[in-house]
Amino acid sequence: MVVDKPELEALKSRHPILSVARDLGLEVQHNRFRCPHPEGHSHGDRTPSVTLWPERGFFKCWVCDNVKGDVIDLIRAVKGLGFSEAVDFLNRGGGRTGHGSVPHHHGAQPAAPAQTELFREMPGLTAPAAQTSINDPNRSAAWDMESDQRRRQCLESFLSLCVEVRGKAASWLRKRRIFQKTWATQRLRTVGDYGAVSDLLSTRFLPAQLRDSGLFNAEGHLRFYRHPLILPYFDAQGEAVYLQARAIDPEIKPKELSLAGPIPCPYNARLLDGEPGHLYLCEGVIDTLTLLEAGFPAVGIPGAANFKPAWTAMFRKKSVYVAFDADAAGEAGATKTIALLSAEGVETHRLAIPAGKDINDWLRGGR
Repeated sequence: MVVDKPELEALKSRHPILSVARDLGLEVQHNRFRCPHPEGHSHGDRTPSVTLWPERGFFKCWVCDNVKGDVIDLIRAVKGLGFSEAVDFLNRGGGRTGHGSVPHHHGAQPAAPAQTELFREMPGLTAPAAQTSINDPNRSAAWDMESDQRRRQCLESFLSLCVEVRGKAASWLRKRRIFQKTWATQRLRTVGDYGAVSDLLSTRFLPAQLRDSGLFNAEGHLRFYRHPLILPYFDAQGEAVYLQARAIDPEIKPKELSLAGPIPCPYNARLLDGEPGHLYLCEGVIDTLTLLEAGFPAVGIPGAANFKPAWTAMFRKKSVYVAFDADAAGEAGATKTIALLSAEGVETHRLAIPAGKDINDWLRGGR
């Protein structure tokens, strides 16, 4: 089949890429969907890697170099067709807004095939489920799950754009007796080119998504300009769910900047495996890293007052040594945390730290 360029452009304009994507069985949410070639992705592209720009009629996978293009390329990628076959497929109504074939018929236009008819042409694909009613009680829960998934996508994308710890950030950590093996194991990162990271995130996600993730402020700016050392929190499956950032210039206040939004789990939550054992619960990531560097099992929370009652069940079977700072805030937080854990039946102790010190101060012998 030969179609000249004007006819081809007219054909594509009658079949918006978003409609075609959905008719192909792709689950498009906020202009993102899973790659049609999941074999090239870790975890089978569980976190969708393809961005779609409906107004431009373009899509791109951020992992696979050859999965990108216009609506014709999308059909080819999903159905494994050649160019002429993909054009013929679209010409026969490969989009729910299609209006017949090229060239135009005179008189009444043939109706576009019904969605169920369209899916009969595509072995192995099924029509998308009907949209959830606005009155459905499960709608809010679905939105919450979608919001959490999008937040994770934003965080993972942000971390992928950051660089390994180096330069001033590496020197800052070494002065605190925290070294490369520990910071690499914990996947610490630094914001290298702030402008490039900000711009690339803005091409991958909508402004509202970046604000909801907590990475961007209300004015639309990436928040970590003065706090370049990134301290990510991962869940038990190793997915980024939260992060804090640290200033390395002593003149910057506050010294730590926590991500806006909920804190899903303690830092280094992989140690909360439900198996018997002991661990140290620290006030902050730096103290947690300090104990990990010294060979002690440790998890942390972002501030002495931030232990959540919902986390107590994660500590079952553990013997916990609360290693909060030896100051007024640390003592108050330790008392509250010990009470919560004890009520859950967790064996809990207060680690004695010299007055006015935190774990890092104490173990490196200074302030």
